Amino acid sequence: MRTRSQAWLDRHPVIADFLHSTGCMSMRREALARGIAVGLFIGLTPTVGFQTILMVAGCMILRGNFPAAFLISWISNPITMGPLYFAFAVLGNAVFGDFVRSLWHISGLLADAALQTIYLGLGSLLVAVPSAAAGYLLSLGIWRLLAVRRWRARALNR
Repeated sequence: MRTRSQAWLDRHPVIADFLHSTGCMSMRREALARGIAVGLFIGLTPTVGFQTILMVAGCMILRGNFPAAFLISWISNPITMGPLYFAFAVLGNAVFGDFVRSLWHISGLLADAALQTIYLGLGSLLVAVPSAAAGYLLSLGIWRLLAVRRWRARALNR
């Protein structure tokens, strides 16, 4: 994977320079953690068809690692997407159902579809925001744990 993407970037130096200047290709722990957070957030929201564009924009804004975001966004792949979206709609209805219905005075099949879409979006945000925060903190913690282990191993070898 690394050689294919590196070869593609070598053939497109303008894009490669842009990605490097925005921090989207940085391998620092903070950039990786931000990339994981962006990937989790976008992957757990109903943004099919726009995920890559949104991840690039999110990684550019937050200076996150785009490859990490892209890989982690596959949490919502074509196999898991249906069950996830169904669960998000049920969650959104359970948490926001009464409130949204009190504001919603339209009836009909199209109105019901729009209402379910609102529940899907709200439910996905209830999962995506804490998941992104947890992914960010967990990736920083794992990085720190691995670094401490390396430091101890080096100290023992001296």
